[in-house]
Amino acid sequence: MIDFGKLLLVIDIGTFLAAWAAVLTLIWLAPRIGLLDRPNERSSHTRVTPRGGGLGFVILVGLMLGAFLVWLTVELAADSGENIISALAAYIGPAMFVAAISLRDDFKSLGPGLRFLCQLVAAVIAALGVASFREVSLPIVGVVDSRWFGIGLTIVWIVGMTNVYNFMDGIDGIAGVQGAIAGLAWAMAGAWLGSPVLAMLGLTLAGGCAGFLVHNWPPAEIFMGDVGSAFLGFSFAVVPLIALRFPLPEKLPQVAGLLPIFSLLAVWPFVGDGFYTFQRRLFRGEQVWKPHRTHLYQRLVLSGWSHARVSTLYAIWCGVSAQIGLFCLKSIIDVSTTFGYMIISLAGMVLLTRGRERKARKLHA
Repeated sequence: MIDFGKLLLVIDIGTFLAAWAAVLTLIWLAPRIGLLDRPNERSSHTRVTPRGGGLGFVILVGLMLGAFLVWLTVELAADSGENIISALAAYIGPAMFVAAISLRDDFKSLGPGLRFLCQLVAAVIAALGVASFREVSLPIVGVVDSRWFGIGLTIVWIVGMTNVYNFMDGIDGIAGVQGAIAGLAWAMAGAWLGSPVLAMLGLTLAGGCAGFLVHNWPPAEIFMGDVGSAFLGFSFAVVPLIALRFPLPEKLPQVAGLLPIFSLLAVWPFVGDGFYTFQRRLFRGEQVWKPHRTHLYQRLVLSGWSHARVSTLYAIWCGVSAQIGLFCLKSIIDVSTTFGYMIISLAGMVLLTRGRERKARKLHA
């Protein structure tokens, strides 16, 4: 009989150590193959640094989920083995495609149009091959049946999350710590939902991000690169769809509607910052598709805070948001309270950033 607790611990530690070693190898290899990040006017760093470190955990996640995880889940549930394999294949294949396109972009820009088209194709395959959001729980109105627009909503969610995660990977440590915490949150959700697949996937992503983070914590020895950030964004967008693919516990019928909310909260610092910044730039009439340095985390760095301080702040925000998400998923708190937290926490971060900017202006006046 398999002891799942011990097995999950082995997976987490094994992925962490393997990712640490793989990224260490990439630190040596990247300069030799021209995979370098050179500072420009939009950069938050000042020295040439290897990039593409995310390739280390991307390969590991692909190997583990493509081989060991599939084999294990088939052994655990022979009757539903085919269902599990097809769902994981519909995630792993497109996720690796997004990673490959993004790795090419790390070497030489493909242009936003082609990159978006590739992400769209991957999102369509995942939405059709894994699952789509069937319902969403909202404040006041309750559960909304999304059967007529679920696939479209799911595709927008996947493409949006892929890009948001990429945009938010702009300072040392921030994307790695978000991935580690979000992965742990999904592992805990998987354990509560009774889904070994979800728990293993969450721990694999968490362990890979943690192993990378050792080398990326300020001052970073290597950057994640688009290969890692786009892969993580795509993965955290598809994880809830994998949860929806399998029978959910009867003790909580509304869990299908709560999963989209939990998905948001697991990565709320990135989604909240990204959404606010997009709306702010749109309101100002800026060309929102062009690179910039106006995300809240970037503004905090420009105000004088170190990368370590900002990434630590976002780590705390990640942890609190993920815990609120778990409370919501378990119906310990209601949806209205959850949305209230999301709005208040984002507003608090906006006010903090503005306060820091005012203080910085006074110091330089």
